[in-house]
Amino acid sequence: MLTSRNPDERISAALTLGKTGSHGAVQVLRELLVSDDQKSWQLAIHGLRSGGEREGWLCLEGVASYDANQLGDSDARIAETAFRRLMAMGRTKMMDRLFRAADGHSRSIPGELARKFSIDAVATLPPIHQKVMELRLGLPDGTSATPSETAHELDISLARVRTLELESWRQIHSPIALED
Repeated sequence: MLTSRNPDERISAALTLGKTGSHGAVQVLRELLVSDDQKSWQLAIHGLRSGGEREGWLCLEGVASYDANQLGDSDARIAETAFRRLMAMGRTKMMDRLFRAADGHSRSIPGELARKFSIDAVATLPPIHQKVMELRLGLPDGTSATPSETAHELDISLARVRTLELESWRQIHSPIALED
């Protein structure tokens, strides 16, 4: 069913495997997840996230860690695929670690790699959201702005800054929707 021409059958198969959560089922989804085919890894992400089983989440985290290491690859295609897959997965512990490491104070994640990930992730947002997140994360100069400082800098209300930041995190942390 995973190779069916019918998208609903493929989605159903991925969900069933995700909910099964067995080693074999997760391994099948993992193979799809690490493939170069975007539709395959989107399907795998959907199955693993929707299944809610611990083994599925561990699989996502393992691949997220692998992809984080690939972000700095000299082959631009590999680095881009790693970034797109990380963003497609939505919130993972690795994504959180990358954002926290952007200030350069991580022992396990190179600051420049985390900073580039943060800049690229923020670039996926609408312009006003980008501006808020750039300031809040300290992307222009390495110094994070407070919500008040951000409001003052952008000449918007504090409440608006908080709303835009919350919307931004929701978008960044949301897994990609399946495309037919």
